[in-house]
Amino acid sequence: MSRRTAQLTFFLLIVSIISTNGIRAENYDLIPIPEFYNQPLLNGMEILFFPGKDDRVPFVLMIKNGAAFDPVDKWGLSYLTTWMMFEEAQNRNGLEIQEEIKKLDARLDFQVKWDVIHLFGDASREHLVDVLNLLSEMIVHPAFTEETFQRLSLELEEKVEEESEQMQARTQQLFAAEIFQMNPYGHPVKGVPKTIRNLKLRDIRVHYRKLFIPNQAQLALYYSGERDSTFKALSRYWGNWVRRAPLPFTFRKAVPPDGRRIYLMDGAASDGMFRLGKLGVSRDSADFYALKVFEQYLILSLPAWAGEIAQKQQIHASTEVEARLMPGYLQLSIQAPAEQLLAYYGKFDSLIGELGKGGIDMPRFEEAKRLVYLELVYSLQDPIPRLYQLLDTNLFNLGVNFINYYGYRLNRVTPEVFQRAVQEYLSLEDFVMVVAGPRDQLQPELEKIGQVRVVP
Repeated sequence: MSRRTAQLTFFLLIVSIISTNGIRAENYDLIPIPEFYNQPLLNGMEILFFPGKDDRVPFVLMIKNGAAFDPVDKWGLSYLTTWMMFEEAQNRNGLEIQEEIKKLDARLDFQVKWDVIHLFGDASREHLVDVLNLLSEMIVHPAFTEETFQRLSLELEEKVEEESEQMQARTQQLFAAEIFQMNPYGHPVKGVPKTIRNLKLRDIRVHYRKLFIPNQAQLALYYSGERDSTFKALSRYWGNWVRRAPLPFTFRKAVPPDGRRIYLMDGAASDGMFRLGKLGVSRDSADFYALKVFEQYLILSLPAWAGEIAQKQQIHASTEVEARLMPGYLQLSIQAPAEQLLAYYGKFDSLIGELGKGGIDMPRFEEAKRLVYLELVYSLQDPIPRLYQLLDTNLFNLGVNFINYYGYRLNRVTPEVFQRAVQEYLSLEDFVMVVAGPRDQLQPELEKIGQVRVVP
């Protein structure tokens, strides 16, 4: 499922779709909530059944705990714990579960985020229950052997070191660390080599008992035929998962930077990287909708900026609003020739100034609202994003009626509300900027904006 990032080619595609469909701002009707049935187990786990008839059946298991619970000196613990369950689990007959899943022509994968862990995949309809019960063996009865721990921790350390050499990963890691400071969102989900080396097998076992609990879990899947028989077949395995008290989600909040934090990564590459961002809001905030409209307003502005700055040269540009259980961020990212990078800052600065004074391009504003509306509408039309959208309403404590009234909440984002949100959240008196490129070329220009800290 798309998570907030859009490339310039995507902007043009969506604009084309809107023009074809002719959706207008005043037509933001109630969005129907997809049909589903919620059946809980005695241990608190919930199974969400969605009616469907496709031969391949997608499914998502959501654990409402994530990498935010990693201890400060042991980043990557949630990721490694989840990975170990995938790599060494055996079924009741002692056979490797991954081999069994391959024999059943199924797909299974995982993703660890700060607020949540997703285990997802798909299977043929006739083998769905078998695959989901194999997944339960992974989750409910993990092995966690020393041999697997040693092997995977070394592999994870190597993987993290390789990723840290990439410009995009390095700049994003520094950006997150400076935006969030002591908040856990500031650390990489996979950790860094030093924190991975701090991990012990006992950390994995203790962390598993804290995070992987059924009363923090929802399993979403499609079904056809007799739903009760599917539920009974699943409950025989998933019902063995022991209920425990969840950890309280209490963490130090991120604090906006006191002024402009500008970092320059010295590099000789002709192409540079530019990241500019501010703290945003949590997912349940009413201001989320105004910031989502700004996200799309900025996306719609980028092609014109690229045309003026880069002319026919190709660039990679995106903007995203991340909103989670705690406040996330808004970020503008540009990858372009180094000599063009700061011209984009100038464009952004001018845009914020214009919007703060009420200089809103009304056609662009209404189009941005339509884009936000369509992002949800189209996601509900696709089987896999539909599962995630319903699970997110639980994860972020929104309630399923959030979907129903999404358009009405967007209608409340008037030009006045939009202007206030820009003034409150997007003042350029304080921000985090991370730039990668030739120091000799970029530092003099950056110092015109504020004090520059050069990093290796």
